Amino acid sequence: MKPQVAKEVVGLLIDALQQQARETLPSYVQDSWLEAMSSLLEQGLYHVWAALLENIDTVKLEAEIVEIIDHRKE
Repeated sequence: MKPQVAKEVVGLLIDALQQQARETLPSYVQDSWLEAMSSLLEQGLYHVWAALLENIDTVKLEAEIVEIIDHRKE
């Protein structure tokens, strides 16, 4: 996958994850959860996800399901 596309996919994953947290987590947990997620992203999780996706051929996004398939041979 091209680096720019991988970054866009990661951005979509982050947006969906944050939206799902806002919709499902109790209000007293939301702020601390979103802060913790933001902290992980700042520490490099975003770049790890992007690098992972750059090396994968097929990424399939459906509704609330994200499926990453690695067809590389070991």
